[in-house]
Amino acid sequence: MPICRTVASESFYIPRDFLQNVKICVIGCGAIGTTIAKAVDDFPEVEVTYLTDRSQECATRLQEHTKKVVYVPDIVPILGEIGLVAEAASQDAARYYVPLALSAGVNVLVMSVGVFQDEEFQADTHRLSKRKGAKIFIPSGAIGGIDALSSASMEEIDEVTLTTTKPPSAFGPSAYLESRGIIPSEIRVRTELFHGSAREAVKHFPQNINIAATISLAGVGFEKTTIRIVCDPQVKTNEHNLRAKGKFGELDVVTRNLPSPRNPKTSYLAALSAISAIRKITGHMWVGV
Repeated sequence: MPICRTVASESFYIPRDFLQNVKICVIGCGAIGTTIAKAVDDFPEVEVTYLTDRSQECATRLQEHTKKVVYVPDIVPILGEIGLVAEAASQDAARYYVPLALSAGVNVLVMSVGVFQDEEFQADTHRLSKRKGAKIFIPSGAIGGIDALSSASMEEIDEVTLTTTKPPSAFGPSAYLESRGIIPSEIRVRTELFHGSAREAVKHFPQNINIAATISLAGVGFEKTTIRIVCDPQVKTNEHNLRAKGKFGELDVVTRNLPSPRNPKTSYLAALSAISAIRKITGHMWVGV
């Protein structure tokens, strides 16, 4: 069984002793991290939300407007008392904090899922997870249908494709686009920016297409998952069309996301999926396993 599928399936296991009075740590106070920290402030099961970020000013400002958030410059001293590390920063942050947390036996929730396209990193974190008894949680992110795709993967799947369409404002600086002379802000008609494997997509668009990695983990892997990325100046939402065919039948799911109020490059649903996952992890029921 491919490691990528194992990681995805294990991410849905909820430890029996991890249900209440938990201390968590959020990595990053950008659009997603801030939304998470503010939301879990009202979760009775969460006792403390530690927060770390490269910008101490951002983190301490958020601390001033919440009840449970406590800024920490380094998470190493608190690893012994927290039950969950929620990474919401970047693939680079995930590369550092995910192994660090797992090595200490701490569960992790990963938003920068594209980091798992690195087979060596994926294998290493999988081994750490098993050896230390810590779990890797991967929220559904900004797309619907992940539960159905994961179920379908228990049998043979013939194909999985994702077409993502976003407005120019959703695309930041990209060496891949620059090498092709493409400037999203100057695009005036619907333009395909990328067509290829999920592995290549998450390499070239690390801030735009984490859902490609999530789909790959839940389905047929990074090489067999086909991704199309389209820039359309006429659209106002971030649209994701997930299609799959296999022994289960056919899946066709369209999700139209409004951008996060804090960052147009991030779909608001992505942050909400992380909040929903934390509520399930710290609660008593998980719907959609």
